[in-house]
Amino acid sequence: MQYTVQQSWEVLWKEVNQYDEDMVKKWKEDIDTLLVFGGLFSAVVTGFTIESYKRLSEDPQDTTVALLAQISQQLRDPNMNITRPDLDAFHPGPSLVLINCFWFLSLILALMSALLALLCKQWLREHMWETVAHTRTTAESLALRQLRRDSLEKWRVPQFIALTPILLQVALLLFFAGLLDFAWNLNLALFVICLVASGIGGGLYIITALLPLVTNIYADICHTDAEFPIFRFVCPYKSPQAWAVYHFFCTVLRQLLLIGSTLVKRSFNWWMAVTPARDWSFNDMRVLKSYNMPPPLNLKVYELRALDWAARMLQHRPSMIPHFQQIFTSLSLRPYIIMTSVLNYWTLAMWEDFTPSDVQDELGDMTKFQETRRQGLGWYTTFSRAPSIPDPILHSKEGIQVLFFHQYWFSLLDNISVSTVRDLSDSISQFQATGLPKAINLRFFVPFSIVGKLWTHPNPEIQQESLSLIQICKDSWSAYPGPEEEGDERLAFLAALTRHLGQDDDNGHRSCLLTSPSGQEFIRFINDEIIKHRLHEYPDWARDPPPEWEAEGNPRDVLIEGWIAATTSIDGLASIPPHPKASARPSIEIVHHGLNGNAVPGQDNPDAVEMNQLGARPPDS
Repeated sequence: MQYTVQQSWEVLWKEVNQYDEDMVKKWKEDIDTLLVFGGLFSAVVTGFTIESYKRLSEDPQDTTVALLAQISQQLRDPNMNITRPDLDAFHPGPSLVLINCFWFLSLILALMSALLALLCKQWLREHMWETVAHTRTTAESLALRQLRRDSLEKWRVPQFIALTPILLQVALLLFFAGLLDFAWNLNLALFVICLVASGIGGGLYIITALLPLVTNIYADICHTDAEFPIFRFVCPYKSPQAWAVYHFFCTVLRQLLLIGSTLVKRSFNWWMAVTPARDWSFNDMRVLKSYNMPPPLNLKVYELRALDWAARMLQHRPSMIPHFQQIFTSLSLRPYIIMTSVLNYWTLAMWEDFTPSDVQDELGDMTKFQETRRQGLGWYTTFSRAPSIPDPILHSKEGIQVLFFHQYWFSLLDNISVSTVRDLSDSISQFQATGLPKAINLRFFVPFSIVGKLWTHPNPEIQQESLSLIQICKDSWSAYPGPEEEGDERLAFLAALTRHLGQDDDNGHRSCLLTSPSGQEFIRFINDEIIKHRLHEYPDWARDPPPEWEAEGNPRDVLIEGWIAATTSIDGLASIPPHPKASARPSIEIVHHGLNGNAVPGQDNPDAVEMNQLGARPPDS
């Protein structure tokens, strides 16, 4: 769409005007709240002041009582020498004077705060006064608005607005001080109670004013570009007094050149820590930009977290689904990243290769998508063990590191070469060295789609180099001590490997595991492990399959059948023995491979297994 120059000016004017309206609206809301509280507070202080100022002068009733006492004495004994009381000798006590000073000053500051708030509202009203009626062009309106904005900053109007609540808070502190002094003169128990309550309130005030300073400086000093950044939160206790404390301490710390130079030498971001942003909003944006890393690690973690929250809260609304689909399509992110960090399919993503259409299907009908993925071999890839990282995963250091590593590994597949396969192996070693597999409690930590693409690559040199990844898979498998566990990753790996062996890639290339000696040896290793650890059987803790398997088919049957069918070309593959407690229900035969690789029917083999016994554990209820 083509715009005229005038239309472009008008669009720019609307955006600038909207920015000013939002800014002024926020200020006016703060001022209105302050005026309400200030009015109530002034009324309370006035009530206390009316009673306290009377004690600064002598009570006429006390004088009357003294005179009556003197007359009574003279009437009893006319000859008694009675000295006339000095009526001008009254002096209020120091404590009483101090109490009145506190409360009068508190009242004055509260009224000053209200007066300043009213003045600020008048200034803001004039600032937002319609400019179009006094200008001939949109450009002049824009220039006039900018003149007013610059003048606001030049004459410190934002600082005046920030000062109004501070005056009211000081008035509140003075009132508390007078109240404590007043309670001290009345009763010790009353003083202690008031002191504790006021101390809690004052302590909370001081802490909330200091915490933004402490958290910002600590996070900025410790921030480094050499490591993966952690999810950094911003302290929400943002207030004018907290901003004043933050700026004051940064100014003081900048003068400590000796400490600053020492920390800089030790790779701490000292100058970033003592150079605050212009306001809280710019400070928050600086935190967001801390994740702006160069490709291929250019993941915007905060945007992913925002989409994660939005999808959880709003995906159930049909009206929002088209918008989510449009947004996710526009993102230059891999489907793996969206499915894991946003839609939370971390377990499934470890074993399956997602496409953009999978993202659209999940958004369109989540229930149907999950049911489809659970069918057949998908049962084990769906209910495999998930990373043991608190939800939301993006809040944890380990979760972000896993995401960055996986993003880097997938990026290496964009331009595959022998050197990138070596880079992948080095990165996987680095992943292990950081202790992340143990931290997330996963034995299999490399997404299977990565190794699957390398093993079916058309380049023989790349296939040969990628066979080095077999050892990583072996180590992951051997990390399990023996019998099947709940959420056993070996079954999910077996399901993913069965799919991999049974299908070609988009160009018809088969897996090098089926053609290379080391690949065939790895298949025999897996087959022997299935027999050794009896993974073809139900474990004792999951002996009873759910009723729906009677109609839909037993996933363990499908898994073993698929494995046997995918490995028919492998010579010397050992037979899977029968289950010792075979049921009398109708069975599905297993074929065995002879040494020549030919399938042998189960009915002619004494080791035939009744497949209704080869089940999987039901999902957690």
